[in-house]
Amino acid sequence: MSGLRFLLLEDSLLDAELIYALLSEGGIACEQVQVKTQAEFQMALEQDSFDLILSDYSLPGFDGITALKMAQHYCPDIPFIFITATMGEEVAIETLKSGATDYVLKQRLDRLVPSVRRALREAQYQRACKIAEAELHRREQEFRALAENSPDAIARIDGELRYCYVNPATELATGIPLEKWLGKTVAEMGYPEKLHEAWEARLRQVFATGSGCWMEFNFPSQKGHIYYQVRIVPEYTQNGNVQSLLSIARDVTEYKLAERALQAREAELRQQKEELERANRIKDEFLAVLSHELRSPLNAILGWSKILRTRTLDATSLSRALETIERNAKLQTQLIEDLLDVSRIISGKLTLRPHPTNLIPAIEAAIDTMRLAAQAKSINLQFTILDSGLATADKMASGQGEISCPPQSTIQKPKFLVLGDPSRLQQIVWNLLSNAIKFTPQGGRVEVDLKRVGGDQEDETRSSPFPTPHSPEYVRITVRDTGMGINSNFLPYVFDSFRQADGSTTRKHGGLGLGLAIVRHLVELHGGTVTAESAGEGQGATFTVHLPILEKKGAGKSTLLSSLSSLSSSSPSSPLEGVRVLVVDDDADSRDFVVFALQDFGAITTAVTSAASALEVLATFQPDVLISDIGMPEEDGYSLIRQVRALPPEKGGHIQAIALTAYAGDRDRHLAIAAGFQKHLSKPVMPDELANVVAQLLSH
Repeated sequence: MSGLRFLLLEDSLLDAELIYALLSEGGIACEQVQVKTQAEFQMALEQDSFDLILSDYSLPGFDGITALKMAQHYCPDIPFIFITATMGEEVAIETLKSGATDYVLKQRLDRLVPSVRRALREAQYQRACKIAEAELHRREQEFRALAENSPDAIARIDGELRYCYVNPATELATGIPLEKWLGKTVAEMGYPEKLHEAWEARLRQVFATGSGCWMEFNFPSQKGHIYYQVRIVPEYTQNGNVQSLLSIARDVTEYKLAERALQAREAELRQQKEELERANRIKDEFLAVLSHELRSPLNAILGWSKILRTRTLDATSLSRALETIERNAKLQTQLIEDLLDVSRIISGKLTLRPHPTNLIPAIEAAIDTMRLAAQAKSINLQFTILDSGLATADKMASGQGEISCPPQSTIQKPKFLVLGDPSRLQQIVWNLLSNAIKFTPQGGRVEVDLKRVGGDQEDETRSSPFPTPHSPEYVRITVRDTGMGINSNFLPYVFDSFRQADGSTTRKHGGLGLGLAIVRHLVELHGGTVTAESAGEGQGATFTVHLPILEKKGAGKSTLLSSLSSLSSSSPSSPLEGVRVLVVDDDADSRDFVVFALQDFGAITTAVTSAASALEVLATFQPDVLISDIGMPEEDGYSLIRQVRALPPEKGGHIQAIALTAYAGDRDRHLAIAAGFQKHLSKPVMPDELANVVAQLLSH
């Protein structure tokens, strides 16, 4: 031992030198500071630090007990050994009780070195213990500060899986007071069996292996399910055994909810991507079909037109050529009308002009339109009115010739009145018939049934799919065919726009796949429903339309019937003999056609190519009717009619005007009327239709 400093309280110089010598001989190298009086002793304690105090017991005016108390006051951790010749056994024991480390009699100084060594060792050990205790206390305080203020739920669990510590966050998370946790297991706290079994299994695993682990669990609370992520770590004893476990549980509810929301969003995006890809496939198929359907009629039209221009044909071939051109032109017109209807549907601009309408003439008109198509395929087309004592049939079959249908005006059953747009109602039936005839093979059968169901009718209305809370009666139109049927996988999509069961280049039937989508929308606009049924491919299909009945009360009945009669009667075309017409169109072919058609009905026409030319002609030519295109270079038809309306009446300011244009939407019609036109006709237009509109204008 070296580098030590001893404080020696001894009034004898000889004894002081003897003690120093014995310590040196015993291998204890130290600096020895000798004091003789109480004042010197106090000064030394106050000003210096020492490793050991050696003190005589009997001193002049000063005793060892007082010195011991002074040492305990100033430096209680320094070992204190008495070296005396006058101490008896009882006094010695009393000094030890008072706090002395040891005592050595001067008669037995051979015990000095061992006593000093032992005192130094004990002092060192005590200092180490105090340092360890201080560090332990610091760490305990640090842990407590962290645990008490941590937002995580922290707990200490003993070998019996009972809680011996929980922090305040645990109480906040569970709503259970801290004192109720202590000494309890999770099972005893009343948690669900599934939860506490999984929890205790993990705790036993950590006790057994000594390795920490992670765990996730959730439990219900007043705020809903709370999700926790827990870290379980072992706490060891000095000999390396697992003494207890520390669990740190973190609330990850927001993270879990965000993760689930992200997963849901990813799933939604995947679904949207799939829908977009599917929509793109449908679009590509539709564009391919559209190109085919538009080009095919053009091929026939342009081909026969070329033949007519370059060759002289006999009467039969000429009739065939003109019939083919007309048929394909009508087909292209119908394709364009379908596209415009779908565009109006998508933009929400398809509107109806409803008034009381008898369905029988509308259905008969649609059947009459499809007569030739059915005859061409020898299809037996039947129309049956399912009514007591009334049934009519329109049949067409190969070898049977044509059986005439009753005139549209002969059957005026008020019980089949609906509130609707006659042309759109006819379009519904026409589309369904067209679809049925197209997909029915040669010699097949297409049936159309019309029936009123509900009210005092048979009980089948009770299970009807058509809800009519204000009118329990409705009209049912059924179109049934013996055609190729509908695959069950495609049946849910049969009314979707641009969807066809077969969109391949090898398909047997043409069309854009728009007809049934238009039917559904028109039926729904009339407050009805339409459904499709099929037993499968090759087993035909049945389409059923339900429309609400128009209620008739008292005197209103005659009014409705008279209105119906006026709708069902057809007005003959008026002759245009002597009618003066000014035609304005920059397209030469359209202009020449209109001029020829009007002159064919007896009109006197003058044609110009621009709005400016039309205004010049008006100064010398006073027409009865102005027919103008809308889309023209420099000045359009809107500008022309505004300038015309600005003229005085004697100069033509009040002239009847018709907009004849390829801008065929409802918005275009409204713009034309607002600009000053009385009528709006969309291209293409048939000659008789154009003549009728001119005649109607002049008759008002």
